[in-house]
Amino acid sequence: MLNSRDYTIFDLIVTPFRIIPVQTLAAILYMLLDALMPAYQTLVIAYFINTATEIFNGRADYSLIVKPIALIMGYVIVTHLFPSLMQIVDLTGRNKLNVTLKKEIVLKRARLEYKHIENNDTWELIHRVCGDPVGYFMNGFNNILSGMNLLIGTASLLVIVMSSTFITGIVIVLVAVPLFYIAIKTGRENYAMGLDAHRIRRKYNDLADILTNRDYAEERTLFGYSSAITDKYDKLYKESYTIEKQIQIRTFVNLKSGSMIALLIGIVIVGLLLPPLNQGELSIGLFISLVTAIFSLVQRMSWQLSDTMQQHARIKEYLKDFSEFAKLSEKEDAEAVPVKVDGFIFHSLEFKNVGFQYPGTDRSILKNCSFRMVHGKTYAFVGENGAGKTTIIKLLTGMYDDYEGEIFINDKNLREYSFAELKGFIAVVFQNFSKYALTVKDNIRLGNILKHDEEDIRKSISEMNLNGMIQGLEFGLDTYVGKMKENSVDLSGGQWQRLAIARLLYSDSAIHILDEPTAALDPIEESKLYELFSRINTDRFTIFITHRLGAARISDEILVVSEGRIAEQGSHEQLMGYPSGMYQKMFASQRSWYEAESKVHYG
Repeated sequence: MLNSRDYTIFDLIVTPFRIIPVQTLAAILYMLLDALMPAYQTLVIAYFINTATEIFNGRADYSLIVKPIALIMGYVIVTHLFPSLMQIVDLTGRNKLNVTLKKEIVLKRARLEYKHIENNDTWELIHRVCGDPVGYFMNGFNNILSGMNLLIGTASLLVIVMSSTFITGIVIVLVAVPLFYIAIKTGRENYAMGLDAHRIRRKYNDLADILTNRDYAEERTLFGYSSAITDKYDKLYKESYTIEKQIQIRTFVNLKSGSMIALLIGIVIVGLLLPPLNQGELSIGLFISLVTAIFSLVQRMSWQLSDTMQQHARIKEYLKDFSEFAKLSEKEDAEAVPVKVDGFIFHSLEFKNVGFQYPGTDRSILKNCSFRMVHGKTYAFVGENGAGKTTIIKLLTGMYDDYEGEIFINDKNLREYSFAELKGFIAVVFQNFSKYALTVKDNIRLGNILKHDEEDIRKSISEMNLNGMIQGLEFGLDTYVGKMKENSVDLSGGQWQRLAIARLLYSDSAIHILDEPTAALDPIEESKLYELFSRINTDRFTIFITHRLGAARISDEILVVSEGRIAEQGSHEQLMGYPSGMYQKMFASQRSWYEAESKVHYG
């Protein structure tokens, strides 16, 4: 489970050890073995060359060549067989790490306070961190092993080199220091540039979705906006490509320049080995193997060291983001299933001088907002967009609890209810309700995951007049809807809305709220659907949220929200009796929407 703390490079080892201990230990042991291979190779090749030279000069028996050949064969087996075995170990470990770590991150996201979802900065952070966490952790772990491999391999070769010529070893160390510094600096700068590229990439991927997604096909054809969106896509893509190209160029220049410098220094080092060879302090075998090892080491230090340190710098920057993500505040009981409160019967709902402004903003959405609602009546909130209607529902459902004033349900302070209890007795269909690519049955069952009552499912379908649609489906309630599966059936906008409301009816919640889920319908159809819902939902306390007053008229009481307050409250007839009232003016401006059926609906 993710803890609210700073994550460091050390966690890149601890996390794999916690989740995949066997694979992690195997990877470390292989790293140690592989790190010693360059030194082993140097000594074995020197042994082989010296033995072969002795045999060629007639100073040794041919049987002596068997041992160095056997040692060389051991080197070949280790360097060729073990990498393939480790790929299998790495694959099994990566799969388990992927499942476990992603599960922990999904749970963390589920527990986040809702304010982080609506905040652009934290949403960018969430998207950035959760894009490929397993890749970063696995690459980070492998990067540590790579760095340790390089360090141990270099140290072991330095011991051999310095045992023959101390000054040569000092030169190699002096080469490593500036390369090390440049690599870290480049990696840190590249990560910062990569963040900009990531933000731009998200934007052009959203545009690409508009250009290719089936949901937008009709409007793409009707409005012909593809070329305009394509131009924006091209501009953002080029902007992102320019940044990424700069990153690649900077990386290549640093690596290549380091490689050339290291190569020149390697030549100098070889020159330093010639005097000891000439003086007999080095055997011909050790000289040849050292020359080979030094050029290999210098190449590794120029390329592998730079790449390893740049990766290290990028991963450190990612861990800063990961730590910030892990520290994001959580909602208590956020992932808990709804709890049914025994004997709960709704009596009243009251807001007392409630004030609220969204985190990170200065504008108050609600200001001293007060009202009281009681059982036995249906209510509707109306008002202009942005007046605060949906914010009232967000506070009521516990999405935000940092408000001023007090909210009561049944004269009990809302903060005294657990979030799981609020989930249990309040159910909402929002304007942007979800369209689940599941079966019809499962779409409705999501309204109450604590029960599985097929009779209630069919009742909800019947009440929302969806029987005809179900009968036309090949597999009835077990038909997949949406566009995900090959044999799934996509629904019309109105059918999706009725399905979402059927999901609400299936819940056992005592309080039902419709927050403009029918906004896509025309005003008259919306009114009809609200009237239908009002007739079949008489046993639940109901709140309608709408800016269309024809739908609000069916409510017993209407609350007009304006500038974060309840400006007017009363029945349709009462509010229409105020000649200069806000509701009367709003209804007059919308009257033409309903004139075609005014005699039927409004008299």
